[in-house]
Amino acid sequence: MQKSVLITGVTGYVGIHLLSRLVRQNNIDRIFCVTRHKDHDSFWSAIKLQANQFNITMDVSDIQPKLDIVNIDLAQNHNSILPALQKFKQSVKEVHHLACDGNYGHPLEYFQPWINTTKELIQFCMDSTHPKSLYAVGSYGQHIIDTINNDKDYYWINGYFKYKRWLYNYMLEKMDEGLQGTLIEPGVVVGTIDPGQKYSFWRITRIFAATGYAFNYPMVFTPIDMLIDNYILAQNYPHESPKVISPLIPKYLYVNKAVQKLLPDLKVIDYEKFRTLMEHVMPEKAKYFGPNFLRSIYGPKLIATFHPFYDTTKYVSKDVIDYLSDCKSLTDAVEQGLKSRTKYMTALEETII
Repeated sequence: MQKSVLITGVTGYVGIHLLSRLVRQNNIDRIFCVTRHKDHDSFWSAIKLQANQFNITMDVSDIQPKLDIVNIDLAQNHNSILPALQKFKQSVKEVHHLACDGNYGHPLEYFQPWINTTKELIQFCMDSTHPKSLYAVGSYGQHIIDTINNDKDYYWINGYFKYKRWLYNYMLEKMDEGLQGTLIEPGVVVGTIDPGQKYSFWRITRIFAATGYAFNYPMVFTPIDMLIDNYILAQNYPHESPKVISPLIPKYLYVNKAVQKLLPDLKVIDYEKFRTLMEHVMPEKAKYFGPNFLRSIYGPKLIATFHPFYDTTKYVSKDVIDYLSDCKSLTDAVEQGLKSRTKYMTALEETII
């Protein structure tokens, strides 16, 4: 039986990858894309741009007949969501909610528009006459907030993680009330080509390259194909899927080790010494490294969960450092850091490590 689906955030990193898979499913006859783009030309230009940026093979002329545009600015006009979606109440069977702001260093209040949007979409899905399944992407990083004492502990996307914690709690609450679907909580989503220097750890990688110093920096990663594979399995085999899945490489990947493959002379020092170094060499960026930054990352117990039909052996034999080394953003970050090293040479020479 064919069905129609609704998707938000289709021009984002995860969204464009998901779209490339959804358009190939024979059981989907219509994809309604919620977008702030007011005309077809700007929307399709964004689709082409993202597909090219992330090296996704997708012939726009082939997929155009399957896609419809729903013009809603979710961040500005969440109150218009339900009225705008009323005409899709019977036809849409699934909602794929990927849209969210990922800016750094903002409090939870900054993400209120996305909280409002999510509530509206869940209300749309829980229509008693025409219920729909909701699939949403959260973040495994929401577990970090349990170990954060204040916002200085973890500058990077603290409000974002609080929003994702809210999403986790709210979806589970609504699932208990009958909402169908799955919440997918990946680690940091990376690929051979990813959003690049927008990510916090690539920014920190630039700092490592610029100073020549690093600390043991663990991160929790989810390869983009692992995320999308689990997502599609949850969508196509919903009865076998847990309410929440966390597809991620089940061990920490140390960013500094990946950088050392490109910069063998990189010196790894104690975290507190690195904080002192930053205060002298890059005082404007010292706020990135709060006193409990590392404790926050190590705080949550690392537990990966997958859809039961996912082949978990794919990443067992591969060195996870090699996976990160394949990311173009790593080499870009190191090159950018090295270019700026001369700017900090005097401060580095004056700093005793």
